[in-house]
Amino acid sequence: MNKLIKFLIEVKEELKKVTWPSPQQVKIATVAVIVFTLIVSVYLWVCDLAFSRILDYLFK
Repeated sequence: MNKLIKFLIEVKEELKKVTWPSPQQVKIATVAVIVFTLIVSVYLWVCDLAFSRILDYLFK
């Protein structure tokens, strides 16, 4: 039990050293991730569609 308490105290001390992003930085990063995910999703959808059409053409 003593090790657990020591560990939690050390965790608390380490978290004080962390540089947390501002709310504005979090919003910008979130939007960037969403936009990037949408772009990659559309790209993969187009590739899948193209390969499906090519394979349908080759095997029919």
